[in-house]
Amino acid sequence: MASVTFLGTGPGNAMPGRFQSSIVFESQDRLVLLDAGEPCTAQLLNLGYSLADLDAIWITHAHSDHVGGLPLLLQASWLHGRTRALPLGLPAHLVEPLKSWLGAVFLPELPYGLEMFSWEVLSSQECLGFSVTPHYTTHLARLREVSGYQEVESFLLDICDAGRRLVYTGDLGAASDLVPVLSEPIDLLICELAHLSVGELVAVLADAKVGTLCLTHVSSELDEGARGEIKLRLERELSGVDAIYLPEDGERVEF
Repeated sequence: MASVTFLGTGPGNAMPGRFQSSIVFESQDRLVLLDAGEPCTAQLLNLGYSLADLDAIWITHAHSDHVGGLPLLLQASWLHGRTRALPLGLPAHLVEPLKSWLGAVFLPELPYGLEMFSWEVLSSQECLGFSVTPHYTTHLARLREVSGYQEVESFLLDICDAGRRLVYTGDLGAASDLVPVLSEPIDLLICELAHLSVGELVAVLADAKVGTLCLTHVSSELDEGARGEIKLRLERELSGVDAIYLPEDGERVEF
């Protein structure tokens, strides 16, 4: 059995009562942090995790609501006695800026060793015994167009683990970004709902086979009643999805 624990599920514009994007993936006695929105360090400790037990951190893209808690997590891991190296997977364009950022906050070298590596689109990588295939999303396409900075990347992660499959979207640019990962069944799909409508999600998942669908990054403008209506609509219209959740911060889901 594998599980995910949602440290933060809030949207990028921030809202009371919800933290920023960060998830703990647990399987095979391995702990992987998917994105590091703040305050991921406090949430890990509040939920009883040891910072020394993290086996890796995998970042989908460089927006601050997905990486804002990273420097403190790296510092706190050192101060909490971490001694083994920490693998950190991230988009290639973020490597040098992150090194500069860590230098600026007086963490140029961490005594436990930070092992940065870059995602390569559609190239399956073996990480901690998991097979991870990064797929581009169009989330940052407009930024590339406006800035001319073509190196900037945003990924969703397709993670295979001992017969189980987890897809984590990070942030999407459109529902169609999901199409390349929907041809085979997914045990757990963690999909953001800030940059696409419920109708668009229904259309793209119409023929998909998904065990559990978890929706995060839901708009701060939606109250609990509206969130409930989203869940009911998806349950009604997505016959290929077995279970649907809009998880709370701190909630754990097994798959």
